[in-house]
Amino acid sequence: MLFQNQYTILKKANDLSVQTLNTDNRATVKDICDRLRGMTWNQYEIERIRKDLIDISARCELEGRTLQEEIGGDPDVFLLELAPDLPRGTPLDDVCIWYPRFFLYMIALNVLGALMPNSQDLNLVRVLTAPFQLMLWLLVWAWFQRCALKIKIRYGLWPQVLCYVVMLGCFVLSCFFLPAYGIQQFPATISCWGACAYQLLWAIGCQFWQNFHYNRCAARHPWQEAPHTT
Repeated sequence: MLFQNQYTILKKANDLSVQTLNTDNRATVKDICDRLRGMTWNQYEIERIRKDLIDISARCELEGRTLQEEIGGDPDVFLLELAPDLPRGTPLDDVCIWYPRFFLYMIALNVLGALMPNSQDLNLVRVLTAPFQLMLWLLVWAWFQRCALKIKIRYGLWPQVLCYVVMLGCFVLSCFFLPAYGIQQFPATISCWGACAYQLLWAIGCQFWQNFHYNRCAARHPWQEAPHTT
């Protein structure tokens, strides 16, 4: 299937399993996995860890304990202890997850723009460089996420908040000032339909890469137990 691979199958299974947990354990699993995304690019590995956390939580509930108690009470310390064993991956791990959705969303917007009576062409350089700008932002976001966790443990909550404020400032600069004072200086344009075709190629390519890449990850580190043979 075009949109199915071992990552999507595992994620769907986890989404169903996590609903069987109580509210506290669901919140702890979500909190840990959200922050794991700032520590590794590999989304398949995050889902493998999520599966383990769900299994541990289910066992804890039978014993009358919580997942937070099981990991020592401090998810931040648990994450830092987990970090050295995490495969870092590359930005391409994130690209194959987020780009298909992002560009399908952009295609929908550009189709609406093309159908409007007074539709205007788009800046060619901005359209062509958008995938690479997004990749650069993913790099910056991941760096800030890693730093913010260490800052919180060492210095407390408010320095971590300041770190996120700086990250937001970088986002505003990249989204508004760079296009206004850099990209817009190049006058070449492309039609909305041309932009749709370009973005569709990115969406299809990234989806195929997701299937190939995460199926290969699953072959190396399977999440399902091998069937027993007699």
